[in-house]
Amino acid sequence: MRIEIKLKNIILILLGGAIMGFGLEFFLVPAKIAAGGVSGIATVLYHLFNLPVGIMVFVINIPIFILGLMEFNWRFLLTSIIGTAALSFSAQIFEADFFQSFLPLSQDIFLCSVLGGAIYGAGLGLVILAGGTTGGTDIVSLVLKKKFPTLSVGQLIIAIDGLIISIAGIAFKSIETLLYSAVLLFVSSYVLDTILAGVDFAKIAYIISEKNDEISKAISEKIRRGSTSLNAHSYYSGKSRDVLMCVMRKYQVPPLKELVTEIDPSAFVIVTDAKEVIGEGFRYDLNSKTK
Repeated sequence: MRIEIKLKNIILILLGGAIMGFGLEFFLVPAKIAAGGVSGIATVLYHLFNLPVGIMVFVINIPIFILGLMEFNWRFLLTSIIGTAALSFSAQIFEADFFQSFLPLSQDIFLCSVLGGAIYGAGLGLVILAGGTTGGTDIVSLVLKKKFPTLSVGQLIIAIDGLIISIAGIAFKSIETLLYSAVLLFVSSYVLDTILAGVDFAKIAYIISEKNDEISKAISEKIRRGSTSLNAHSYYSGKSRDVLMCVMRKYQVPPLKELVTEIDPSAFVIVTDAKEVIGEGFRYDLNSKTK
């Protein structure tokens, strides 16, 4: 079995894990804000039993990775282990006395939850873009999804993280911990989604024309994108015809419209957003069982 991971992806995963560790140690842990997932559990253990956050993140993830080993491909697990190790190591480094002498950066818990959430979400976004995770909630939710197919992965993550921040609120005997942790989850999720959408953002163009063959060839040669012919029937004209569908990056839309107009000024073009695209030229499918 041969596992290939690009150096660029490894660097992004390491960088993302380091950014997450920074946000955790400089904003969230000092303010007693649970990030959800394994990091949230590690934060609670740190304040209750003085256990190192970085080490606990890795230790708690060990049984989770064993569970994931039975469900996912080796590439997914390896990149997840790299991401977890990066988060764990960076958190441990930032716990050193040199860095702790700068803390707390702010006494404002709300500011810590917002900035910490933004930094944590940005780091996680880089890790996911590179095809990895930081273990914990991500892997558990994907495993549970197979047991409870009616629930979405997002719903399962929210349920697990909600349970963890509730436990943190009880452990710290503070309703504010629970509320600020909820703010953190909202901010980190928003930043994460923004990063993923910003890079993976795509458009779908539907083209109705009498010159589909010529347009399809031009799209392939000038825009370097493929197109697919779809069978369609017009109830307005009563005729059946093919509709071209083309998925592309946002910056490729203007040249596409110009190209179509040049070939067929009377062509009908519909451009819409594609929330997520997985496949060649776009994003790698993390959940495929590639052996």
